[in-house]
Amino acid sequence: MQRPLVVCLLLLLAGCGNLTSLMFYPSKKLPVMPDRLGNEYQEVWHQAADGTKLYSWWLPAHLKENEEAKGSIVFLHGNAQNISYHQLSVNWLPEQGYNVFLLGYRQFGKSEGLANLPNVYQDVHSGLSWVIEHGDSDRIFILGQSMGATLAVYGLASYEHKQEVDALVLDAAFHSYPEMAAHAMASNWLTWLLQLPAYSITDQYDPDQWINQRNDIPLMMLHSPDDQIVPYEFGRRLFEAADEPKTWLNSQEKHIASFNFKHVRKALLDYLESLSK
Repeated sequence: MQRPLVVCLLLLLAGCGNLTSLMFYPSKKLPVMPDRLGNEYQEVWHQAADGTKLYSWWLPAHLKENEEAKGSIVFLHGNAQNISYHQLSVNWLPEQGYNVFLLGYRQFGKSEGLANLPNVYQDVHSGLSWVIEHGDSDRIFILGQSMGATLAVYGLASYEHKQEVDALVLDAAFHSYPEMAAHAMASNWLTWLLQLPAYSITDQYDPDQWINQRNDIPLMMLHSPDDQIVPYEFGRRLFEAADEPKTWLNSQEKHIASFNFKHVRKALLDYLESLSK
């Protein structure tokens, strides 16, 4: 959940009580393509249920002859920029034997349409369906960061083929839109008095209401105690609301910096590998 979301939540309070396109802060520019960072990639055009054309990337696993991919990871980034800016969070995974599908939400990058809720959940479903149909592994994982982690919870819960997903991994997730909005208001003296109105934002898609509609799919959550954007306790509340099987990992430093650290990368790889045993 990047800094622009705080501004967007302010606008929500000024204009409406429901989640709107103000929750998203898209960029059209794709400054760095994956091949410049050492990964082969495929540009993927796919379509949401309402006909919106979406632009995503498929990064195939780096495999030796006769080697098979360990799994395919559907990556959901935060509310700002686009897949080009967020690829560093996952571009190390192909070298570890995993395919990565970086989902381009509507209005982000080359994708068409206007980003808003609930329509973006159609994008999540479209990305999952593309990987199920075209991926070369029968193990599928969702990895969401910040707003992407929030989208992942309801996106999975509402997906008709969720039994095809083997695990859900959430980095820097929050449990409630209204409480996140109230926290954003309280963090600035100019908006301190708007804490109470913040609670009028809809809770229809709140992760803590949907986290247990995942049909016993294993859950891993990570969050930094030093996260200055999404409070650590917001992630812990979501984790505590979740049924087993679930795993928690403390990451470190700033918001969504988890995979800058080798020990966090290893923990994720060990977790995914353990699911195949």
